[in-house]
Amino acid sequence: MKPHRLLLGGSFTGGIKVIDGDTARLEGQIQAAPAANFVIDPGNKYFYVAETMWTRINRGTRQDLLSIYDDQLKLVDEITLPGRLISVPKSPTLDISADGKLAYVYNMQPATSVAVVDLTARKTTTVVEIPGCGMVYPWGPSAFAALCADGTLATAMKQSGKFVVRHTAKFFDAEMDPVFEESLVDRQTGRAFFISYTGLVYPAQLGETPRIDAPWSLQEAAGLPRASTLPEYLAWRPGGGRIAAYHKASGRLFVLMHAGVHWSHKQEGTEIWVFDTEAHKRLARFALSDAADLVTVTQDAEPLLFTSGGGPGPGAGLSVIDPKTGQTLRGLKGASGAIAAVPGY
Repeated sequence: MKPHRLLLGGSFTGGIKVIDGDTARLEGQIQAAPAANFVIDPGNKYFYVAETMWTRINRGTRQDLLSIYDDQLKLVDEITLPGRLISVPKSPTLDISADGKLAYVYNMQPATSVAVVDLTARKTTTVVEIPGCGMVYPWGPSAFAALCADGTLATAMKQSGKFVVRHTAKFFDAEMDPVFEESLVDRQTGRAFFISYTGLVYPAQLGETPRIDAPWSLQEAAGLPRASTLPEYLAWRPGGGRIAAYHKASGRLFVLMHAGVHWSHKQEGTEIWVFDTEAHKRLARFALSDAADLVTVTQDAEPLLFTSGGGPGPGAGLSVIDPKTGQTLRGLKGASGAIAAVPGY
């Protein structure tokens, strides 16, 4: 699979666009149901789509499926799911194990749980209850984490044939400064970055005994004061939908930033700030010609940044950006979405 291929979707109108980042041309489209989620197989062989539909479009028998497509967009198989969360599209409602053998589908009916799908046998094998917690962040061959309403992290690991759920100590303030659900986890290594609404970055190492390090501030890394939770305190803050992207080989973190007050975390980013995650230092800031709700980065040696969002300018839709200079290289008008996937992440 091309290293600069992008999957973009997650809208309520359905459809997942497959885009060549080197040309910003539309290569094809997966005709997914509205509010579908999707992920690329770590082996770059398949696309997995979690979707829900009804036999009479808006009523009738509900069908929850994990649909499998090959890299030529041919439907390979469908796996029946016991349910899935249907809400504003979010990346962490579907993910896949590091070896590509298990898929995890988040659900809430009404209790929160994760359906574990065996992708070799192509069937759901178990449902793991995660009360008070949400989303799914997998690492390794058979483990995942979830964020919890009490400020802890739940970890579910397979032991003696079943998943055992444990909780870390509280590490973030879920009431005053929650962490974004669209935080970042490398499924291969378990390296994670949970980013709070005020811009605190909690580095974590997921594993049998998870380690969550002391947070560092995006603003302080840029030589500015930390953002406050006080009302009307204006500061540069992370915001949008898919608010950040991580390039694993270089350790670079790309974050959508805007000037706003506390609880403006849904506001689109007007700039991208680039950070060294080891030195906790801002390396660059790029002004965006069009505000962006989503950012992602390819994982090759010569990466491309992708942003997507609204705005009246000529780059409205998808923009392809040089991550070294911040220069917009090309764009695809009208291409937008809440979820993106690139090979290798």
